[in-house]
Amino acid sequence: MAALSLNFPRFPKTLSLHTGGFGKARDGLKGFTEIVRADWQKIALMALFGLGLFLGARTAASDLPDWGDKILEMLKTSRLTRADHTLLGNAFLYFGTDMAFMAPGFLCGLCAAGLPLVLFLPVVRGLGIGALTGWLVSAYGWEGLGYSLLLLFPATIVSMLVMFTYCKEAMLMSGDMLLVATKRADRVESSLRSYAARFIVLLLASAGAALLDAVCFAAFARFFAL
Repeated sequence: MAALSLNFPRFPKTLSLHTGGFGKARDGLKGFTEIVRADWQKIALMALFGLGLFLGARTAASDLPDWGDKILEMLKTSRLTRADHTLLGNAFLYFGTDMAFMAPGFLCGLCAAGLPLVLFLPVVRGLGIGALTGWLVSAYGWEGLGYSLLLLFPATIVSMLVMFTYCKEAMLMSGDMLLVATKRADRVESSLRSYAARFIVLLLASAGAALLDAVCFAAFARFFAL
């Protein structure tokens, strides 16, 4: 009687997680972890901005006395003011608003204790944007949403990308200043030059956001009665 032979498939002696689905999942997780480690400051700033948006939207949905009337009056005043300005004039108005946040951010970077103060900037900006957008949508529905999408969001998105970047730079520079203050580093002249140069580039990007806001106002404000 012939012997029964069972031919089982042969597996490699060692299985590597770098092959197949396991390998791709591990590589993807590793890449995500590296991104978080390399840019954790911006991720934290985005989270703080999101917190500000949420709190602003909740405030807009609350029944605070005269809240809606104050926002509507502010919008009408802004519209009348901007209607009397040229394209460049409206760009300068928006640029001034951006500078109200960028200038404190720059100064915080030059202070050893400036890091905690930098974290308030995206929260405050988020509060304003969230409150305005939330009120527009709750009060005017689709028209308020359209106003937000066409007139508010385009320049705001660019401005917030600029803010996340200069806040990160301020956090890093404040850390360098802290090292000097605690005598764990001697000089930061080269860091200061690089810091100032980066802010000049970001200043130009902010000017681009201001020009975008002016263009959006000129193109779309006529379609809304707000």
